Amino acid sequence: MFSVVVPSELLERSHGFVENAGRPEGYEAQRTILKERDALAPTEGLDSDNTLYTTQPSIRMDATPAAFSDGWTECLLYPDVKALILTTPGFPSPLFRPSSRGYRLGPSPNKGRGLFTTRKISAGDLVLSERPLTLTPAWISTRVRYLKELTAEEKVQTQIYEWEQTFKVLFDRLHPDYRTAFMALANSHQRDGSGPIGGIIRTNALGVRCLQTGRYSAEEARTLRRGIYSAVCREISRLNHSCSPNTTAKFDVASFSYQLFAARDIPKGEELKFSYTALNALAEARQTELEPYGFRCTCSACRTPESDARRALSFVFPVETIEDCLEKLSLLEEEGLQVAEEYCETLKSLMNLYLGRGDVHNASKYARKLASRPWSPLADLARSYPLHFNRSRC
Repeated sequence: MFSVVVPSELLERSHGFVENAGRPEGYEAQRTILKERDALAPTEGLDSDNTLYTTQPSIRMDATPAAFSDGWTECLLYPDVKALILTTPGFPSPLFRPSSRGYRLGPSPNKGRGLFTTRKISAGDLVLSERPLTLTPAWISTRVRYLKELTAEEKVQTQIYEWEQTFKVLFDRLHPDYRTAFMALANSHQRDGSGPIGGIIRTNALGVRCLQTGRYSAEEARTLRRGIYSAVCREISRLNHSCSPNTTAKFDVASFSYQLFAARDIPKGEELKFSYTALNALAEARQTELEPYGFRCTCSACRTPESDARRALSFVFPVETIEDCLEKLSLLEEEGLQVAEEYCETLKSLMNLYLGRGDVHNASKYARKLASRPWSPLADLARSYPLHFNRSRC
């Protein structure tokens, strides 16, 4: 699972139309000191609050997208995160791609542009994988000296201004082709003080939560987004929203890529979508989450009055028997929530319940279904299931 994030909890206060947006009058911009260092130099000993502009995977200075088809990412990282990436087993692995391209970019009614299937894609199939254009912290430690007379909103605007200057250095490092692709993405933050770069990041960033180094607690990550990163992708960031998404994605550190998977069978011609909101949120709460994007969702879940009750029940429905599990799967499927981890947990429960009955056929059936959902941490468990079952029979 992944989620869409913005670069700091403060920014949630600034969206839509903000009067007097931009750098407050009289505010003196902070001075940034850039120091060049060897890309492969160890990060030990660096100030943990310093950030590093770095290209990952490392490439030659004269590299071009045509010659390096897997691409690369311009990153703003804390030293401990760069160390984690460089020591990840297999890094940098080549991208794993589908045997043939199965999507196209095209106009989406009332939503600008989106991605559409050009052939049937089966549940669990990899739709595409790509290295992000940029990777930035969702929370950046900046030392801004506020003047006492600034209002709370003006303080937010100074923070946004400083972040834009930070992002501008990263943007200038992009290959010209990547800059063009980045600027072609949507920007729903053009009237709230966000600069053009920060606005595009806020609109298109995908959350990367697998780069935690233990520096922050789980509570800090959940409430303050510390240790979470924001990835802007050329293609996956173009996916439009649905509260009943047909895709989901995960970030793979070894290949340094975002991988998009089909959550259910997707027929030819259907638009690929993922959710910008919490899957278990009810309709009105989801609409509130979507306000920074400047639209109200009109998907079937938002238009169907009984959806809220069904969605709420599907996440709390107790599963003690096979019949319970089948009922819960039915509720989740009716809501189009095959992407939810609760769906995978229920498949695991079915696998174990049938195993307890000695029903090899049905246990294997649900093990295969769970194993075909590579975005879930439970998929590896399911893949090992047949061997485990055979050993238990010996």
